[in-house]
Amino acid sequence: MIIFRVVNILALIIFLWVGIFNAQVLAKTPRALVTVTGKSLSFSDTRSRLSQMLSRLGEPTWTRKELNRLTVSVHAYLKAFTGRQYSRTLETLQRGDRYRPMIRNKLKSANISLSFEALAMAESAFRFNAKSPAGARGLWQYMPASARHYGLHVSHKLDERMDPALSTDAAIKYLKFLNKKFGKISILLSVAAYNAGEGRIAKVVRRSGVKSGKRGYSRIIRFLPKETRGYVPEFLAAALILKTPSHYGFSVQKQHPHHYVQLHNPQSIEKIAQLSTLSIKKIRQLNPELRKFRNTPANNFIVRLPTKAASRLKTKLASKARVWKAYTYPIALTSSVLAGKQKKNSSGQPQIIYKVRKGNHLGGVAKMFAVSIRDLRKRNKIHKNEIQVGQTLIIPIKKQLDKKIYRVKSGDSLGRIAQRLGVSIQHLKFVNGVTNPRRLRLGQKLVYYV
Repeated sequence: MIIFRVVNILALIIFLWVGIFNAQVLAKTPRALVTVTGKSLSFSDTRSRLSQMLSRLGEPTWTRKELNRLTVSVHAYLKAFTGRQYSRTLETLQRGDRYRPMIRNKLKSANISLSFEALAMAESAFRFNAKSPAGARGLWQYMPASARHYGLHVSHKLDERMDPALSTDAAIKYLKFLNKKFGKISILLSVAAYNAGEGRIAKVVRRSGVKSGKRGYSRIIRFLPKETRGYVPEFLAAALILKTPSHYGFSVQKQHPHHYVQLHNPQSIEKIAQLSTLSIKKIRQLNPELRKFRNTPANNFIVRLPTKAASRLKTKLASKARVWKAYTYPIALTSSVLAGKQKKNSSGQPQIIYKVRKGNHLGGVAKMFAVSIRDLRKRNKIHKNEIQVGQTLIIPIKKQLDKKIYRVKSGDSLGRIAQRLGVSIQHLKFVNGVTNPRRLRLGQKLVYYV
């Protein structure tokens, strides 16, 4: 009888301990993220998609606890990319459209997972001329010594790190080397080594004592440098978005209105316009990177053009050009929800997307757009009225509003601009985060709503 009671007490203790442990796990599980477009994505959705991606990358099955730990980090990056950094991410995806067909084609030919295209997004945000403070440059952020080692010419006259095609070839050579060195333990170590260097990661592997591929990366995470521990989930979040951008609230076009022309040698914008029978203004509109250039700035530069114009340019340039078709639905260039663009939600109510500026507070935003603080909090799932600079808010407006932009001219003051535009000085200060009205810059963009 005593033994029976002891067993029951022990069972009760174990039951309570398991219940407390599960409650703690649930309490630590991140909330669902809400994209700028209002779409709610649960933690379990992120975990499921991440698990599928790891499987495609060749990672062994992780324990649920290990997968949860990685998912927390990936979920946080997704929250940033689809929330306060939405505008920046959208611009990155639009830039990436021009390079992804070429990158994916080369990855496929090298028998490397297409998910590695996300490295170019994590490294340079798909900027062909991106430059880091340390001196790395290009889509794949090569340092001069590493670039030369993998066959790129780097000098003051010619820097092939900015050549999208050649730098991608070099990156693929490097990835092959990393996959051969670390792939048996974990393909994610190749991503870590791309960030921290293969020598440093090799030391980490030796220190960890892990030799087999069974959940190798999950057992090595704690030994990695802090920056690299964040870099890998950033890469995975970028790869998830690139795979299905529409799932994360980024508008895509079901048709392919544009093709991408890879120009072997630099060409003048004027010549491209002439041969494609497009206006220079249209070419610069489709290719914002060219606004400050008279010629395409690098060999193998890729320009976005309407399908027929791309075909005309290819024909006229003969062997000096190559046309790439989109592999996936391209990111929409016109129907975006960048800050201030007006849309309608599922109930048909008009709404705009507002980017929080310096000095803004929730009450001020609510007053400016004539909505209640309660509606703002509910629509954006905000707690305790806390908002941050750069955060995007969905505003369920009650009246039609248009977002307009004014460029500061010589002799302008905030008062004169406000009078000319028919808005108040406080309105301009609030929506632009202007703390000192006397410090306006020539050419500065000022946003206002009418």
